[in-house]
Amino acid sequence: MRHLRLCTLLAGALLATSPALADTLQPARRIEATSDFAGKKPGKAAHDVSGMACMPARDGRQRCLLINDESTAAQFATLRDGALTPGESLPLLGEGPSPATLGAAPAVACPEQGKFRDLDGESVAFAAPYFYVAGSHGCSRHSGQFRLSAFHLARIKVDANGRAEGAPELTYRLSDLLRRAGTAGGFFGRDLMSANGTNVEAIAVAGDRLWAGLRAPSLDGKAFLIGASLADLFAAGHRPAQGEPGLVAVPLGGQRGFRDLAALRDGRLLALVGPAQEQDLDYALMLIDPARPEAARELGKLRNRDSAKAEALTILSETATGLDILIGYDGPRNGKFEEYRLPAP
Repeated sequence: MRHLRLCTLLAGALLATSPALADTLQPARRIEATSDFAGKKPGKAAHDVSGMACMPARDGRQRCLLINDESTAAQFATLRDGALTPGESLPLLGEGPSPATLGAAPAVACPEQGKFRDLDGESVAFAAPYFYVAGSHGCSRHSGQFRLSAFHLARIKVDANGRAEGAPELTYRLSDLLRRAGTAGGFFGRDLMSANGTNVEAIAVAGDRLWAGLRAPSLDGKAFLIGASLADLFAAGHRPAQGEPGLVAVPLGGQRGFRDLAALRDGRLLALVGPAQEQDLDYALMLIDPARPEAARELGKLRNRDSAKAEALTILSETATGLDILIGYDGPRNGKFEEYRLPAP
């Protein structure tokens, strides 16, 4: 009998900690948009939401910034009482390259050359007093084109109410670090779908460190985090990035990559992960300590939602007892955000 009880306890412990046995997470509620977010065409609703981050709550509301990946602008929103109210748009790029962009424009050998068009915005992060927005820094997904517009990282300074102060700052320097990132750097400028080429889909900021999570390359069951100094990325002038990239290989299992990131107060990262290309793999949430990547663990899988792709991860609150987060989807109208409540990781 004692032996049976011991086996039962061990099995329970494995169930609680094994990534392979993690449960499917259930949303606490749907977060509806009170009107349409701006889509890629004038007058059309957004169907390709790819990132959002929010400031801490103030007076019962949160100021957020959302990116739609085929746009040159981001859009503010207010979250209150379970509803997202779209606000003003914030232009990030003009019709062509800006001479004020920090660093030097990268030369990238994508399979084809394309026009300066949209940011291909993939992720948003907030660390007071800035919002950060990252382009994909990769060849376009369907045509393999190099579009300089996608190789930007932007930051937007905001006041205590979340209103933009001045124009966004733009930098090319993340490209310098991606190119020099060891094993992962060899995939910079390759096609995402056919050659596992570099594609940034996630960013988070912890202290002076920006973490870029790569959707691809995915190698031997591992995906990559690239660490960079914000001071280096946004230093004045046009010299290339001076620092060395921090390269962290994280075991995600299968051909999976990062789809979004959010930083916890202690510097650990909450990660939304999914297929690196279009493999039939689950989307899931994982907890990662960049100092101990081998200890990464899955917190739960996300339920399948037809053709919807989980693309946006936002931490709404972090307390000693748990996390409130939002997950947004590429495909459905206005992101079809869902709120999840997780125990403290």
